[in-house]
Amino acid sequence: MSFSWEFQSPDKNGHELEVSYIVDQSDTLSLDDVQNTSIQNRFDESPLTISNLGYTPHTHWFRVVVKGDLQNETYKLELGHPILQFISLYKKNTLGEWQESRGGHGYNAGIKENTALNFVFDVSPTNANRIIYLKVKTSSSFTIPLSLRTVKGQQRFDMTRNIFLGVFFGIMTIMVLYNLMLYLFLKDRAYLFYVLATLFGILTSMVSNGIAYNYVWNNAPHLDGHMFLTFAGLSMVFSSRFASDFLNLKELSKNIHRYVWLITFLSTVMVVLSWFLTELQLLAFAQLLVLIAFPSYFFIGLKAYRKGYRPALFYLIAWVPYITGLVLVTAQGAGWIPSTIITSYGIEIGGALEAVLLSLALANRIGVMRKELANKELEKVQFETKLLQDQKVILEQQVNERTSELTEANATKDKFFSIIAHDLRSPMIGLQGVGQKLEYFIKKNRQEKLLEIGGQIDQSIDQLNHLLNNLLNWATSQTGGIPHHPESFTLREVVEQNMELYQSLAQSKEVQLINNTGHLSIYADLNTTSTIIRNLLSNAIKFTAPDSAVTVDACQEGSLTVIAITDQGPGMDEATLQSIFSDKAKSEAGSKGEKGFGLGLKLCREFAEMNGGTITVENNQSRGTTFKVCLPGEAKETV
Repeated sequence: MSFSWEFQSPDKNGHELEVSYIVDQSDTLSLDDVQNTSIQNRFDESPLTISNLGYTPHTHWFRVVVKGDLQNETYKLELGHPILQFISLYKKNTLGEWQESRGGHGYNAGIKENTALNFVFDVSPTNANRIIYLKVKTSSSFTIPLSLRTVKGQQRFDMTRNIFLGVFFGIMTIMVLYNLMLYLFLKDRAYLFYVLATLFGILTSMVSNGIAYNYVWNNAPHLDGHMFLTFAGLSMVFSSRFASDFLNLKELSKNIHRYVWLITFLSTVMVVLSWFLTELQLLAFAQLLVLIAFPSYFFIGLKAYRKGYRPALFYLIAWVPYITGLVLVTAQGAGWIPSTIITSYGIEIGGALEAVLLSLALANRIGVMRKELANKELEKVQFETKLLQDQKVILEQQVNERTSELTEANATKDKFFSIIAHDLRSPMIGLQGVGQKLEYFIKKNRQEKLLEIGGQIDQSIDQLNHLLNNLLNWATSQTGGIPHHPESFTLREVVEQNMELYQSLAQSKEVQLINNTGHLSIYADLNTTSTIIRNLLSNAIKFTAPDSAVTVDACQEGSLTVIAITDQGPGMDEATLQSIFSDKAKSEAGSKGEKGFGLGLKLCREFAEMNGGTITVENNQSRGTTFKVCLPGEAKETV
């Protein structure tokens, strides 16, 4: 039992209380026993000079001597702690007989002399009542501020206290309802934990102020100790969860986060044990838990603020009035400061201020979260903008690539058309020459020549059909560009086949075609090699004068086979030699005015390079030009 006393001594009427005490360890002393001389000597030897008598289950007797003139008016003696269990007050009536008045939660509340929350007893103005005995027994922690007031003074005091408690509970209730509505709208768990911690804090205060006993369970006084620890424990459970969520401890520090969970667990244990053990038996555990928990909340908030979490500042400020209230109540209990509304109800005042400030802290947290959300939205917009810009760049690159591919495809298409036009032109010219001869021999009625020309026509048509089939098959396969499938083949056969295509054209121009290639081999793509030979043969026939020859020679130079196609045309000037294979080359008319497209030699250069070779041109010493094509003579070994 913790005990302290105070009296506004002396008051304006000069009243003083002189208090002394004894401890009845046997719990058997009666009123007659304490009036014994030996007991009175013990009272005289034990004036109440200390305020804290510790925790004990034994009965304490207090002798209260009222000094000063009480005048002709009734006074009220108040014991200012509402949760004591057994109180017996002994005073003499007008007949000089001792009269007992009872109070405390161990008795039925109906026997109280008044409806005040604290225990108030009447003191008559007779001199016989100058000595009062109090017998107190309780297992709870308490203080006993003794106050002697007039009836009107007590009424004013009760009204002031009731107003104060009404304001306190009103503020706390408003905070609970306000933040409950915010939780329902925002679904933020921190608000729910705040509401539950505040709600159980209110219920704890209702028990400690006697409201619960007087108005809820006045017929079950044993609930006081259990419910006080239950409500206090639950308040600590949700306070710890609120601190964890509000301060983002999971992100701040995993160790601190686990530490707060330990406080939650120990608080839950206290709640469970409160229904199996008494308040006195749980005293040490509860004190240790409070000493661990409340300072921890403050220092955890300080750490969060130092790490840059701005809402933690309001959290820290909110704990200041509550801790101040604890200090004031403790100092009053120690007798270091006088008892006032502020010192007596410091915890309630601090708790109300804490609830309001924590509510402001939650509002500030919303502001911070909105700012963070706005920043995230801005970052999202910036990211999307950057993403769109990147996608635009990528699309532009893809468009450029597709454009390049289309340009390349168009260039390839042009090459195909050039190849086809070039390869078809010569056989058609040959047929045209045959037609002229055919008309001449018909007029001359030379049947043997007509039969010979008919055979040449059939041969030219077969060759033309063969050429068209090859070109068609080649063009059909060119969706991915000009193919390149190198293989080994005999050069003489390829040259002979291509000479047959131009035989009619050569005869019409009286040009002889001579194949001196021998039996050399080439490792290259057959189609592109044939195209090179056809183009060079066509150009040679085109510029060679009548009664001349076009010669195809070949020789081996190392790993290369050199094909030389020589004509007997007019030759080229130096400027033409430098640009003959470029895009700037212009097609000139042949010896009989033949026209070209100027693309054949460019294709020859590209196809030669595609096959790993080269093509060059030079003027002959006598007359005409020689085109030399160097191609691989055998397959290259790969490592």
